[in-house]
Amino acid sequence: MKTVFISIPWFAPAFKAGGPIQSIHNLVSVPNQNIQYKIFCSNKDVDHTCLTGIQTNKWIKFNDNTEVWYDSTGFSFLNLRKEVINCNPDIIYLIGIYSLNYNLLPLFLSKSNKIILSTRGMLHSGALMQKKIKKSIYIFLLKIFKIKDRVHFHATNELESNSIKNVFGNNIHVHIATNYFRQIGLKYANNKIHGKLKLITIALISPIKNHLLVLNSLLLCKDEIEYHIIGAIKDKSYWDNCLNQISKMPKNIQVFYHGEIPPAEVKLFLNNSPVLIMLSESENYGHSIIECLSAGVPVIASKNTPWNNLKDYYAGSNVPLDEEVIKNEICKFVNMNAIEYDNYSTGAKIYSEKHIDFKLINHQYKKLFNTIND
Repeated sequence: MKTVFISIPWFAPAFKAGGPIQSIHNLVSVPNQNIQYKIFCSNKDVDHTCLTGIQTNKWIKFNDNTEVWYDSTGFSFLNLRKEVINCNPDIIYLIGIYSLNYNLLPLFLSKSNKIILSTRGMLHSGALMQKKIKKSIYIFLLKIFKIKDRVHFHATNELESNSIKNVFGNNIHVHIATNYFRQIGLKYANNKIHGKLKLITIALISPIKNHLLVLNSLLLCKDEIEYHIIGAIKDKSYWDNCLNQISKMPKNIQVFYHGEIPPAEVKLFLNNSPVLIMLSESENYGHSIIECLSAGVPVIASKNTPWNNLKDYYAGSNVPLDEEVIKNEICKFVNMNAIEYDNYSTGAKIYSEKHIDFKLINHQYKKLFNTIND
């Protein structure tokens, strides 16, 4: 049995950092992989709150093929290095590139040639525009230490593969393996009312997710709309701008902020015939998009996600980042009746079934973890 040692800043029950946590949770939850996973992470969530219901600084069982070390010290890398030596894994799998203890120090100081680096969308052009100076310094250091010559990169799709090559050049090892996704089950009965709409965004609150663009577009709408925002505040100044725009909303637009919601509780919001809206500047995967589609929830998405051609399946639409166009698309769903909405709900399920091939994903990860030979 192969051992894969995963270093990630946060892991379940942490959830506020979004996609990377969910991606690894889904990966290690797949049965019968013939892999033993060792996950080394912090005992805190992204906002530095301590996790509850866990034991720290020891290996504890997460499931039949996974153990987790929740580190509580201020010297995470020292413990990480010690545990890597003790475990002697076949693969060291680093999740992300901007954490000093969990990504950078292992890359700079490890002499191993068995490293897979998963960038998790952090090298997409849209993502690189956020905190540009800080990220430029990190990438400069990665290039100076010639990291590209020592690692295999993991991309979740062809677009991310190209993003990695744009930063580190074409002469690198990049392997594509898409994410597993969590099926959240059937949503509640269709009770769509013409002239009303429940709109939802499930994402970290930061400029790259474009909550403000949704709010600006809603200002143009004349119909009765509820807009529910779910996600941790990653950028407080950006959220302050959102709050300022919310204060200007007319009476027909109601905005509700629910804060951080554990993934298992998200399905509770998928009632009253909702529509997910995700206008991301870039999206490496978009767990909330495919999860909602699989539950029969139509999606209004930007063209910057892997989930395109939604309109062809009556699953939603992919829109340019233009307020007038977005407003028109929102109003289209507002004006649907129960029968029309049901067609889109069915289309959303069909889209998810057509675009997810679990056998292919299994093959991709088997190839990824077998790509490095001793």
